[in-house]
Amino acid sequence: MVMFQHGGNVYSAAEAAGCHVDEIIDLSSNVSPFTPDALLKGLNIRSIVSRLPEPHSRTLTNAVAQLHDLPSENFLAGSGTTEFIHRICEIYAEKRAVIVQPTYVDYMKHAQLTGMTVTDCIMSEKKKFAFDDNELLQCLPDADVCFICNPNNPTGVLVGKDELRFIADMFKKTMFVVDESYIDFCVDRNPTLIGCTLSNIIVLRSFSKAYGIPGLRAGYAFSQNKHLLGELKSSMSPWNINTLAQEVCLKAVKLDISAYMRQLRQIKANTLGRLAQNENLRIIPGETNYILMKLMKSDAPSFCEYMLNHRILVRNCSNFVGLSDKYIRIAVKEQVHMDTFCRLAEVYFRIFA
Repeated sequence: MVMFQHGGNVYSAAEAAGCHVDEIIDLSSNVSPFTPDALLKGLNIRSIVSRLPEPHSRTLTNAVAQLHDLPSENFLAGSGTTEFIHRICEIYAEKRAVIVQPTYVDYMKHAQLTGMTVTDCIMSEKKKFAFDDNELLQCLPDADVCFICNPNNPTGVLVGKDELRFIADMFKKTMFVVDESYIDFCVDRNPTLIGCTLSNIIVLRSFSKAYGIPGLRAGYAFSQNKHLLGELKSSMSPWNINTLAQEVCLKAVKLDISAYMRQLRQIKANTLGRLAQNENLRIIPGETNYILMKLMKSDAPSFCEYMLNHRILVRNCSNFVGLSDKYIRIAVKEQVHMDTFCRLAEVYFRIFA
């Protein structure tokens, strides 16, 4: 379904552009371009892939718990956040969900697939999609689940953990699913709710984005709600994380990636400085490694087609609830690729605006 399409489909993009996938500059997927060499260094790939995965990835679960200095019984490993989203929706099938919009399309997708009644809590475009707790409070009565992406995709808006914790404490019968897939890109990582003592919060984390390993599909969940974690575990395949993914992630939890994050922030600052000079673009301020923009004198399909003709894949955001076909999103990649995008955007508006 078109509504649930993601970014990062370099395969169809390459087919449309008539080139190899490696020739596509993918700005549509919010993944760090800096995959640390240390993650693969010294791995005996033949040995790793020749054995069955460890059931429920206990070693990785323990390593994640040690990273956060919390008991391992509060964590569960999974094949990316999407697996958790799907399983949570199965557990709450045919119940009521609130989704803070615009946001990651898979919350809606899996809620609908499991027969949930969905209420969209749409943040205001006039307020640059800033989090509005009053708006959310009006949507929450009778909700069984509430999905919040923090920091949010595609807006980059970050909500303070104390604010989220206060809301969750007010609605103890609602399970708050807080997706922190992009929190590593924030300057201050303290906003995480990992360690929160409330039993109606489950936090989702991803290895894909900050470590640049989306092809391995790995993530984890934290919650004080051991019953929910038990239900999730029983519904998941014991081999949901493959052996290579586990070994790479075991290296990731020990790796300091702060230098990569600083480099990305500098590239983003450089890019924002140049984009701000383009009067045909309105930048939505955000805290992450991607930039949401409104096209003032064009539409997303036309702009994205133009970019793809130059082998650059940009995220058309028209399928996000609360966004029109005027919105696009780009991820921060190597400086040379960001410069290419900015130059082509300038050329595009000189021609078509």
